Amino acid sequence: MRTKLLALFCFAFSVPAVAQENPGRRETILRAVKDFVIPRYETLAQATKAEQDAWSAFCAAPKADGLAGLKSSYHTAADAWSGIEFVLYGPVGTDFRFERMAHWPERKNAIGRGLTNLLARKGTDDLTPERFAQTSAAVQGFSALERLLYDPDAAGAFTSGSAEATRRCNVAVAIASNLARTSAQVLDEWTRPDGVLTSLETGDDAKIEEAATRLATDYLGLFDIVDDQKLGAVMGDGTENVRPTLAEGWRSGRSMRAIAINLEAAQALGQILVDPASDEGSSLGFALRTARGMTEGAPADIGKATADPKERRNLVLLRDAVHSLRETAQAAVPAALGISLGFNSRDGD
Repeated sequence: MRTKLLALFCFAFSVPAVAQENPGRRETILRAVKDFVIPRYETLAQATKAEQDAWSAFCAAPKADGLAGLKSSYHTAADAWSGIEFVLYGPVGTDFRFERMAHWPERKNAIGRGLTNLLARKGTDDLTPERFAQTSAAVQGFSALERLLYDPDAAGAFTSGSAEATRRCNVAVAIASNLARTSAQVLDEWTRPDGVLTSLETGDDAKIEEAATRLATDYLGLFDIVDDQKLGAVMGDGTENVRPTLAEGWRSGRSMRAIAINLEAAQALGQILVDPASDEGSSLGFALRTARGMTEGAPADIGKATADPKERRNLVLLRDAVHSLRETAQAAVPAALGISLGFNSRDGD
């Protein structure tokens, strides 16, 4: 996801943008930050802190029946991430924070190799915040924690009482702590007195235009990611070419849930970026409601569903709806913000 969004961002700035006069742009961007971006990072920071606390309590006295609570806290935190993950603008885009929060799509088994190496070590010296931040980004976030928590033998692996089980728990706590720490850092850098929000409130028109361009690029990029990676890469070109393990969160059954939350977030931000009462806002709202409606009652496991001809048809319709949504948003958002991104989001990577 990070690679595709960065490609869109770089392409957007490779063509000189010709700004259109838009007196309300500053108000719109500040509202987007205050009413959407910051509240969602607050939710993420709270959820990841609760997840960290849950892991610390579990590992103090590991019991198999404690895994249910860990899974619940994982889903709550992952839900919060799905609600803001597409916004790369701001502090999350520095120090590889995005990659450290969630390493997906995974390439070359980076998570598996990284966890194998991490679990084979002894002690806890390498799990301090300073040392852990230097390890592979692939093992620092939600993707790695999911793999530990949803391993088929997770109960035994965490509760056997062996040195290996203790190490596994310590690694999980380190990951959960890193998620909480990174989320808190991002929120702080948005909201502190010299943070990003203040720089926007006091910045000139060029600063606001840059923020508008980057937020719009992130917004439009989300629909490419859902269409091409979260659905298309898994579905392949037919039932014989399904690749279920490419689905986001397939181990924890979050594939469709993540898409539904992505679209909910897109609807919430879209209502800020484009006046819902305008013709463009009405069209965008309809397209968003249509796509969101298709996720309701949809199978949680995209990989399994796309291999079934009947279920696959529903996913094809969802993908078509997201494709249409992408085109509607591409026409509506830049125009509403008075910017020219200089790219067609359908052009691909």
